[in-house]
Amino acid sequence: MPELLLEVGCEELPATFVRKAFLDLAARVGAELVGAGLRESAEATTTLGTPRRLIVVFGNVSDRQSDREERLRGPSITAAYNPDGTPSKALEGYCRKQGVDPAEVENDGQYVWVTKRIAGRHAGEILIEALPRAIRGLSFEKSMRWGSSRMRFARPIRWILASFDGGAVNFEIEGVASGLESRGHRFYAPEPFSAPNAGKLMDELRARFVEPDPEERRKRILAGAPAVAEGIPDLPEALVDENVHLTEWPTAIRGEFPASFLELPEPVLVTAMAKHERMFPIRDAEGKLTNAFVFVRNSGEDDTVRRGAEWVLNARFNDARFFFDEDKKKTLDDFLAATETIVFQEKLGTVRKRADRRLLRRGASGSQGGSLRQGRPRHRSRGRAD
Repeated sequence: MPELLLEVGCEELPATFVRKAFLDLAARVGAELVGAGLRESAEATTTLGTPRRLIVVFGNVSDRQSDREERLRGPSITAAYNPDGTPSKALEGYCRKQGVDPAEVENDGQYVWVTKRIAGRHAGEILIEALPRAIRGLSFEKSMRWGSSRMRFARPIRWILASFDGGAVNFEIEGVASGLESRGHRFYAPEPFSAPNAGKLMDELRARFVEPDPEERRKRILAGAPAVAEGIPDLPEALVDENVHLTEWPTAIRGEFPASFLELPEPVLVTAMAKHERMFPIRDAEGKLTNAFVFVRNSGEDDTVRRGAEWVLNARFNDARFFFDEDKKKTLDDFLAATETIVFQEKLGTVRKRADRRLLRRGASGSQGGSLRQGRPRHRSRGRAD
């Protein structure tokens, strides 16, 4: 049976949007197909996505709807016929509307009925309406308009590949006409190319530096990072996921920073690398941080990019060292004094006053230690502001 392929190409989506977007698109297209009677199941055959494209594939799609019969109720028997048994004006009007002769109507003793045979529509006609509806129906945590567009989407749509049984499904969304063309990597293969089916699309994308499957990109990262690390890279799942959805052709590259930065506390270094720069810290066999890291580039290895990543991280570490050194010049009392200027809650005062209240309660609790151990425990009410 025919295959439906839909690819929505856009500007780079935030990493946290990608997975939800291609799953939502698959769910909406699947619901349209089932609702139109073109498919029994709403589950997509394939769902894929990168920062620049959302891809859904549905196999076993009918090429047309089944013919169906529809029974339409008309006026009541008393209203449908005159006393002499001839058709009334009401029945004649109803029959004109339904395109039948009064002699063709049925009756069940209460109403007249017409049974009409409705020919099924071709899938192509339905998809021209259904696919734009599915795309427009996508919602995002944050969305935008672009140009003179009234449509809201996470990022501007740049191309739409819509193929059914090898032929184009032609429609338009905000000035972007659908067709059989896709695009490869933004910088290494930006030229459009034709892909009439899913197999052709996957082959052409991979030949143009785009891995459309998130799981394959994950494998590239998990295999590539240890291969270049010269140590043991930290590969937390959340950070790997973020890099998966930040790239179309992930390539792991090793970088270094001056060993003098290792004097900074480990949480400072790890935060700068993992949270701010999406890099993977590298440890030695004993679990100690080394002065190296792995970052994921959206293309092949390039020494200029590696030096740029090192420069950015050095700037982060220089800032961190400055603030850490400044903080070491202060006493705990200095930090406590600063809390007098921070409002905790308008009616509850500053953070300093909150801390004082907590200390007072702790002192009162300690002075009653004996009675607390011997008597019933005191229960603090939940949800109470300090």
